Amino acid sequence: MAADCGSVDFPVSVVLPAAGSGERMGLATPKQFCSVLGRPLLYYTLQAFLNVPWVREVIVVVSQDWLQETSDILQSFSPTTRSKVRVVSGAATRHRSIWNGLKAVGSSTDVVVLHDAVRPLVEEDFLKRIVLAAKEQGAAGAVRPLISTVVSPTKDGSMLDHTLDRSQYQASEMPQAFRYPAIMEAYHNCSEHDLDFGTECLHLVQKYAGISAKLLLGPSSLWKVTLRKDLYAIEGVLKEEHCRKVAMLSDQQSTVSQRLHRGFQEQLSSEVLHINHQEQLATICQTVTTLILTNSFPCDLKKTRDRVSQVWEGATSGDSTSRVLVLLFCGEAPALDAMPVIFKFTQELAKESMEHSVVVYSVYVDSQASSDVVNRAVGMVISLIRQRDPALSGQMFVAQ
Repeated sequence: MAADCGSVDFPVSVVLPAAGSGERMGLATPKQFCSVLGRPLLYYTLQAFLNVPWVREVIVVVSQDWLQETSDILQSFSPTTRSKVRVVSGAATRHRSIWNGLKAVGSSTDVVVLHDAVRPLVEEDFLKRIVLAAKEQGAAGAVRPLISTVVSPTKDGSMLDHTLDRSQYQASEMPQAFRYPAIMEAYHNCSEHDLDFGTECLHLVQKYAGISAKLLLGPSSLWKVTLRKDLYAIEGVLKEEHCRKVAMLSDQQSTVSQRLHRGFQEQLSSEVLHINHQEQLATICQTVTTLILTNSFPCDLKKTRDRVSQVWEGATSGDSTSRVLVLLFCGEAPALDAMPVIFKFTQELAKESMEHSVVVYSVYVDSQASSDVVNRAVGMVISLIRQRDPALSGQMFVAQ
């Protein structure tokens, strides 16, 4: 983590242009609305900014044809969280869409952040550096080293004219941030040609507001989902992110519980917190994105429901990240006897959990299960955590 570079104690707004058609993706659905792990890509970008406490508002600029879909995405967030979001209509070009978004920003904003809706991996530390640099300099933008050599062709495009020294150039990335009056001046003064054909906001501010932007080397996670293959790449990244903050609460230190925890530790790339007492459950749920509750079956389902209520409390008071709750039942009863009770209970909890952005699954494993069965149960749970599919919320699975 980068060293603290100061606090953001002034109003910050974010504009997310999301009105593009995604022609390079080659799909009927614009890429920002393509499903990744059961949610539109735009959801993850929104989530990243809504989790930043000092971001005052987020302006999403979308095509008229996708206003309803955007409204549906916002329903995934709590009423308090989505109250920070405004949706405005886009235009025919990128700059014209951004201009529409900028005009919707609150007048008291000091710094406005521009970011592509199809760049869902936003690190708060780097975002803070960009914002503070913009506050000081007037404009700031992320850059990355060029990976491929850049060539200049002849006028007809068929022959090599000369090769550029890539060490002298950098790739402009997002996010970019600007003092609000500066970016408004640039868009107000720019030409119709700029609005129709331009793509670089840093250039507009330099040309029409007289401000040269501070360039900051950004992390490799700033890449943009552009081609169809990028959807698979971002899915893999998000799956691994889902497995970084996991906690397991056991109702007792049973042998099978210890074996399961050991299995999670071995198969996940990060530490799995093992909680033996539920007093701090709500607090812990503010910092983890996945909670595994182990229950000896038959068990007191009322006690389990009380634990789940604490999970809801933690999810509501924490950030806007969707959470996964896995009810892991370990029992001596045959699976066929346990299934009706557990399945009904899981479905009831899943319905109640929707408003808290919590998806719920249950997994049953015999308390006397062999090591192979325990390993399958561990693999099953990890797969559910990685996929995080809301369409499967309320389902029960049996490890055999």
